Amino acid sequence: MEVLRLQHPGGGHVVVDVLDGTGPAYLYVHGYGSVRAGEKSASLFEHARARGRAAARIDLRGHGESSGTIGNVTMSEMVADVRLAMAMLRARGAGPVVLVGSSIGAVVGSFAAAQEPSSVRGLVLLGPAFGFMRLAARLDPQGRLRTSTGLEVTMHQRTILDAQQHDEASLPGRISMPLLVVHGTDDEVIPPAVSTRFVEQVPHADKELWLVEGGDHRLNQPILEVWRRMDARIG
Repeated sequence: MEVLRLQHPGGGHVVVDVLDGTGPAYLYVHGYGSVRAGEKSASLFEHARARGRAAARIDLRGHGESSGTIGNVTMSEMVADVRLAMAMLRARGAGPVVLVGSSIGAVVGSFAAAQEPSSVRGLVLLGPAFGFMRLAARLDPQGRLRTSTGLEVTMHQRTILDAQQHDEASLPGRISMPLLVVHGTDDEVIPPAVSTRFVEQVPHADKELWLVEGGDHRLNQPILEVWRRMDARIG
């Protein structure tokens, strides 16, 4: 596995783990307040190695070893991070990607896929935290957001204003690739009805919603079945 530091032309950098192999590469995007290395991304890398496939996982700006500060990094910047990683994988001959996003990472990945559909072979969303664009309504009186990991983040005004510029309502209609959405019926952060509505509104015929009975927001327990369904639907 290779660790890369990708520089944005306008400043700032992201750190990415890359596993060589054949394309299309799997690209994992973590949740808000998390980092690239974790149970789900490690499992995805093991799955990729077993299949001889390329894979990458990224620390979004404001997270892990990448530049920036959480709460000050905008949705637009995080989407740009994913697109930078996709460009890197294309340059290595491993694109387009199968984009796998967890929680907020699923929202970020969905916007990246909508903006650059030719670079995304398929989209896998794990407990997608749609509704994040209504950020101001999610803050406590001190302007803090509590993440699913229990982290309390003070949100800067630039982040709140940027979120308002992203139209979540039109996002499902812009998904133009095979889609797998996985959501736990006991998700303690995002109600499963959020994913149900999203999938219903996606016009692409090749789509699947798997509601995991008893599954929580993390979805670590059924992850091997997620990868099986991912490969069966997207390849």
